[in-house]
Amino acid sequence: MKAGILYGARDIRVGHVPDPELGPGQVLIKSAYAGLCGTDLHIYRGEFSARVGYPAVPGHEFGGTVEECGRDVRGLERGDAVAIDPIVSCHACTPCLTGRINACRALRLLGIDLPGGSAQYVVAPASHAFKLPERVPLAHAPLVEVYGLGHHVLARGRVEAGETVVILGAGKLGLAVLDVLCHGASPGCAIAVDVDPARLAIAARLGAEATIDARHVDPVEQVLELTDGIGADCVIECIGHWHDVPGRAEPLEQAVRMLRSAGRIVTAGLGDQPTSVHFRSLVIKEAQIIASRVSLGEFPRALRMLDKGLLHPALMITDRLPMREVGRAFERLDAEDPRMIKMVLDVQDV
Repeated sequence: MKAGILYGARDIRVGHVPDPELGPGQVLIKSAYAGLCGTDLHIYRGEFSARVGYPAVPGHEFGGTVEECGRDVRGLERGDAVAIDPIVSCHACTPCLTGRINACRALRLLGIDLPGGSAQYVVAPASHAFKLPERVPLAHAPLVEVYGLGHHVLARGRVEAGETVVILGAGKLGLAVLDVLCHGASPGCAIAVDVDPARLAIAARLGAEATIDARHVDPVEQVLELTDGIGADCVIECIGHWHDVPGRAEPLEQAVRMLRSAGRIVTAGLGDQPTSVHFRSLVIKEAQIIASRVSLGEFPRALRMLDKGLLHPALMITDRLPMREVGRAFERLDAEDPRMIKMVLDVQDV
């Protein structure tokens, strides 16, 4: 079968890979659409070489239709449209045995450690295939994963109705968190911070009450002004790898400074730079820094919200290309064009 194959850093092309073998409790998926995210960019650049064995088939955000069911599979049949949760845990380590499978010590993901959705066919555990409601088009299936992350981030931050929440970064993850926040968590005030006006415009359309362009305004001062000097209840860092903005502190330092006393910071970005935090301020505020990794069973929630029309995947999907142009798709991702939020590949168009 054909697939988008990563042969090495910045070298991805359409090629042929063996057809996957279906085992008990698994389903064979005819992949339809695969999304590209920040993690895919890190993989493309070779930053995940310790985990990704070349040649590799990426694509951890994907959906398609069930082609065949393995032995002992119940509740699914050929033709079902599904979104795939890519997380594969060992179910034997301490985190797994205490219900934290997303922090599994041997965690693997389809599309990173295992062949993913950028192939015409892929095998996945049947338990990880979630039927799409009739009102959710298959083209939106790749967004279920990032909306699941959005739910998990807010759960980690224990965000409650009526709170002031600041989201640092209006990229793919930040906008997904914002969409779930504004239409499923009833914030008192949602504030988005970024350095690109186009992304901030989308944030405003998704429900951000205030948007802050960090190039022109100090986010810390602006948040404190908007909250009458109190600070935000929760600050969510979705920037990951950040670029210096003259006169601005690092994102995590900004988060500590704009947070109210006894507030919470959730860090979800996968930046690789060291960051400085004034821990005296953190201690005086008795604030918390909480990490958030992938998702933990939030796919059904994301699907219910999509089914009710509460989320806005059409605003997130800004680009779509056929799989035969996978090289160009990743080149555009690598260019970090801020106007591109979510690139989706039509996998069968090879």
